[in-house]
Amino acid sequence: MSRTSEETRVQVRPAVEADGTSLAEIDHLTWSPDVTPAPRWAVDKVFFRDADHVRDTLVAHEDDLVVGYLQLERSTLCPASGHVQIINGLAVHPDHQGRRIGRLLLTAAEAEARRRGARRITLRVLGGNTSARALYAACGYRIEGVLEGEFLLAGRYVDDVLMALDLTNET
Repeated sequence: MSRTSEETRVQVRPAVEADGTSLAEIDHLTWSPDVTPAPRWAVDKVFFRDADHVRDTLVAHEDDLVVGYLQLERSTLCPASGHVQIINGLAVHPDHQGRRIGRLLLTAAEAEARRRGARRITLRVLGGNTSARALYAACGYRIEGVLEGEFLLAGRYVDDVLMALDLTNET
């Protein structure tokens, strides 16, 4: 799978183990309590947990430079939800934001989810992360629920917004 945006000259491909260092750096650089409830990623931390984690990661790159990623995994291990994929991470290097790379990664994730036989993609996004919420909405994701005050971040309670994309509709 290789997707290209003429506007950005960025391609999306499946991750390889060697991408881990660049992806850990991107996570470190993009971290803030406005975008994730997780603790800040150590720049020297091993990015991939295992071979499945590598396989479930799509990488945006321009030439040899990794500029972003998206993680697309099974929603749960329960067979009854095998038709659902979940986005468990999306980040674009700060120097490359605003180039439609996030949209390119979401488009690639949709194609990959369809290839895997999924009927829907879900994700969770912090209520205050308005730019991410706008991107997801522009790509067809709809809000399906809100867990009010789910996280206490930087001294304030933040909602966890649940969004989903229906893949059964023809595009």
